[in-house]
Amino acid sequence: MKRKKFLTPYGIHSPPMKKVFRWKIGNIFREKREKVSDDDFELKINFLGKKDLQREDDFIIWLGHATFYMQLDGLKILTDPVLKNIIMYPRLASLPLDIEALEPDIILISHGHYDHLDLSSLEDLGIYKKKTKLIMPSNLSSYIKKEANIHELAWNESTQERSLKITALPASHWHRRGIFDFNHALWCSFVLESQGKSLFFAGDTAFDKHFEAIAKEFSIDLALMPIGAYLPREVMKDNHIDPQEAVRATEILKAKRMIPYHYGTFKLSDEPIGEPHSWISRLAQSSSMKIDILELGEISKI
Repeated sequence: MKRKKFLTPYGIHSPPMKKVFRWKIGNIFREKREKVSDDDFELKINFLGKKDLQREDDFIIWLGHATFYMQLDGLKILTDPVLKNIIMYPRLASLPLDIEALEPDIILISHGHYDHLDLSSLEDLGIYKKKTKLIMPSNLSSYIKKEANIHELAWNESTQERSLKITALPASHWHRRGIFDFNHALWCSFVLESQGKSLFFAGDTAFDKHFEAIAKEFSIDLALMPIGAYLPREVMKDNHIDPQEAVRATEILKAKRMIPYHYGTFKLSDEPIGEPHSWISRLAQSSSMKIDILELGEISKI
């Protein structure tokens, strides 16, 4: 039976393998660039214990890459848990706590790329034994064991857990985990709404008009925005936003506050590992919007 392919108003509709191949081959023969200070960048880490997570207030912690651990109205939520090395890419920054300290009620997975959906990390979190609720875009469950507690959402569909409403929304991206499964699962961003607070998690995305569409439907307090893996632009512009685009997107969303992620944890692309941090730090100094640049393990109030 032919599997469904998702073709959306946003994102890549055909495999970008020619661009990727030219990029990878080109890097083999390209002269090594001069070293810059951002090549030596390392994320600062605040190590946490289980007791640090036992709080009554709403909080958020960046655990690296696209992984956040947060609490809203007593519910603990984990985004795109990638907690250790992934295929071809070693983790460059230690996880700031033991995996056993994480006890999520809900796990959000934005799409199926290996740096966002790590099956080994899900196993380590004990999702099958604990029946942790997984919320993900359409057809992504086909990569996870059937005994998992999965709730799939198409774009603009919602699910409710106590006071928390979670809505899957567009992102400008694509899906692939194998040779023959291009766009056989959907990708998404999420909005979380609870007791008058609204949080946007962008997942992975290029800069596109979906931010304008989301802004018309939601009032966002806090936007979690990816800022890394943007070079070379001819390859990455259809996949990822850079720090300047992340700020523009947050402004379009009219969010009151932004937290950047998707940098410093894995070396996925050509920019120096610390360049996204340096760039967003400069933008934070000149922007009228509040940009909170979190250290790993830093606890921030929502």
